[in-house]
Amino acid sequence: MRDADGGHDYHELLDLHHALRLRRTIGRVQAAGKGRSAAELLATWPQRLTDQRHLRESLVLLEPLGDTLAHLYGKLFRDRPHLRALFPDSLDAQRDRLAWSFRQVADGLDQPDRLVALFDEIGQAHRKLGVRTVHYEPFGEAFIEALRIRAGAAWRPEWEHAWSRAYDFVAGVMNCAAEHTSTPPYVKATVVGHERRGPDLAVLQVHPAQPYPYLAGQYATVESPYLPHTWRSYSIANRPSEDGLLEFHVRATGGNRLSDVLVHKVAPGDVLRLAPARGSLTLAPPSGRGQLLIAGGTGLAPIRALLQEIAHRPDPPATWLFVGARTKGQLYDLELLRGYAERYPWLRLVVTVSDEDAYPYEPGTVVDAVSRRGGWAGHDVYVSGPWEMVVAVRQRMMELGVEPDRIRYDRH
Repeated sequence: MRDADGGHDYHELLDLHHALRLRRTIGRVQAAGKGRSAAELLATWPQRLTDQRHLRESLVLLEPLGDTLAHLYGKLFRDRPHLRALFPDSLDAQRDRLAWSFRQVADGLDQPDRLVALFDEIGQAHRKLGVRTVHYEPFGEAFIEALRIRAGAAWRPEWEHAWSRAYDFVAGVMNCAAEHTSTPPYVKATVVGHERRGPDLAVLQVHPAQPYPYLAGQYATVESPYLPHTWRSYSIANRPSEDGLLEFHVRATGGNRLSDVLVHKVAPGDVLRLAPARGSLTLAPPSGRGQLLIAGGTGLAPIRALLQEIAHRPDPPATWLFVGARTKGQLYDLELLRGYAERYPWLRLVVTVSDEDAYPYEPGTVVDAVSRRGGWAGHDVYVSGPWEMVVAVRQRMMELGVEPDRIRYDRH
């Protein structure tokens, strides 16, 4: 695909940039003493826990943090307009993710290992956007100014110092992670199948141009040249296979965003970009009485991949599969799921419909269906779907006796 003005192919230019950068990175990683480790960064921040208290105090004035960050983008693009190209046209999702990330900082400074792991992963993921070391300083300046503007006259110097140190630490972890990896920031993948399963639902099969390692239940962050700089995460709906094909289930959301492009515009032969697989919704060794797989909407995608993985393991444990939708028209892949239930004696399938006559399925939500079957203490639970559903399932599972660390889910 060429730009409207006949310019160079967008993917080719970025591929060249990242190939050259990757060569430089590998050389730097081999050099002794390059960069500071997370432990070294933490050692330079002895007042971390005091700063955590200041961050939490300041959030009273800064929330909703997403609104505060709107000032950040205004300053950043005003002072450095060339950086606008690193961001998607719509900043709503970007702003929400950034707000979530900074809340994790305020909440997690007393658990630095968890915080380092989180921003290590985010730093590696940001490579696909073209973020480089030189970008962290102007972004940090804009961030601190946004906090000042939002808080107004109530802003306190100790809060500013705390947020500045927190930002420097986060930027250091992210930059170190990005510079010290030889993994490509993305791979190209060709769409080889595009099947509409409804007016707003499509199943895509794509073939990566090079090996794409992942585990069943993980997700890929995807970009299309039809909507440059806009990345969104989609769960992979199949376990790794010898043919290397990946399957994605995408429901259009309206507003001409990436999901709409993938459903209504992308066709076989088009090329997508896939960032490295991420996510923790992966199978753990069975640790109790059985497993629950719980899916809402296109949350079926990673649950289906987990089901395939379970079927390929020796002696699968007793497994319940709960699949729910608001209407019968939103259900899909039921024939395949029924086939699994008939083939595997260890699997039981329950399908629910919540917003209309449910027959021949169960009425209510997946939470209702799970609750009707009593306690689940000792079970491992894997859940995927709309975030509100995930939260409701997690809460109900704990009420029904499931230990929190046995409930697995991703938010992406």
